[in-house]
Amino acid sequence: MRRPNREPLYDAGATSRPMKRIGVDAHVLTGKFQGSRSWLENILREVGQADRRNQYLIYSFDPDTTRALLPFPNFEHRRIGIPSAIPRLFAYWPWVCLRERLDGLLTQYISPPLAPCRQLVVVHDVLFESHPWMFPAAMRWRLKLLCRLSAWRATAVLTVSDYCADEIARRYRVARNRIVLARNAAPVGVSAAAETEAEAAALRPFLLCVGRLEPRKNVALALAASARARAAGIRLVVVGKEDFGSEDLAHALAQAANVVHRREVPADLLATLYRHALALVYPSRGEGFGLPVLEALNAGTPVLASDRTAIPEVGGPFARYFNPEAEDAEAALAALIDDVVAHPHRLSGEDLHAHLRRFDWQTGAAALIDVIERMPGQSYQRSPSMAR
Repeated sequence: MRRPNREPLYDAGATSRPMKRIGVDAHVLTGKFQGSRSWLENILREVGQADRRNQYLIYSFDPDTTRALLPFPNFEHRRIGIPSAIPRLFAYWPWVCLRERLDGLLTQYISPPLAPCRQLVVVHDVLFESHPWMFPAAMRWRLKLLCRLSAWRATAVLTVSDYCADEIARRYRVARNRIVLARNAAPVGVSAAAETEAEAAALRPFLLCVGRLEPRKNVALALAASARARAAGIRLVVVGKEDFGSEDLAHALAQAANVVHRREVPADLLATLYRHALALVYPSRGEGFGLPVLEALNAGTPVLASDRTAIPEVGGPFARYFNPEAEDAEAALAALIDDVVAHPHRLSGEDLHAHLRRFDWQTGAAALIDVIERMPGQSYQRSPSMAR
């Protein structure tokens, strides 16, 4: 849990090191719900509480929204001036770095190749390298080229799991001492109103599946494997918006018996769904982390998960696994579902709590701040007006 009213780790008057100006590409904070958005919002919230010396310029398409999310005195909220991604990458960010005399720029996956300041790039996964068939061709080749260049140029590459750190080091030949681990964590302090509890309770008994509707998330396997449980009156609740390649799946969910599809839900309702679910069904073919697994474990909910990529790192010994690529994947998942329906239970115990303590937003924020503190400043000559 977050420590209330804790003292900042890095205070403006606590050290003689110069203040750094760090730009943050935060356009995802007003975009679709996904892991990169959750990571950035939570890490920046912890940075804002821990670091009062350095200055952060938060760039988004809606500064009023980010100001409400991150209301810290050393955070300035700016509007991104160019909506198109390519001109933003090659022209806007280099111009911002020069105009604002930035010491560093934090981006996700891709950093601007011509920017004159130091680059801190967050790479949540490189599945477009290891599992290229899961991505549209244009996205795959753009990421293959630009993410690789970004990792090579970056002062530090931040990532969310040991699995991803190993993949980045091996595939991109990046030294491990330039790869910084800043894991995801489960939400904290989310409380539910009485009507939210009632909404989740009205769906019981149900299995929960959380993830965007796209081939990689493999929601179709959850739909097929849960058929016998649904025939017996167990609902399948799917939370996730349509993404590429999802037209047939969205139609199948709409037509299936005992299936509830919610495209988006507020954080308090999602947390309540985790608490009320018989189990989380997570058949993804590949993840850089797998945040729903951690969220379910945090709620004490059994997890039936894919054994691919980083997912076992997150679930540890507390999830039950199957191979989603095996010929008998549907039968294997169906057997796990039948067992959890026949023997409903909750997860608890000190071993589980010790596992969950490994995943902490404060630790990730401290890792980012440490990179910033150790990063050499730029050679700009700042006038007093630049300090703002």
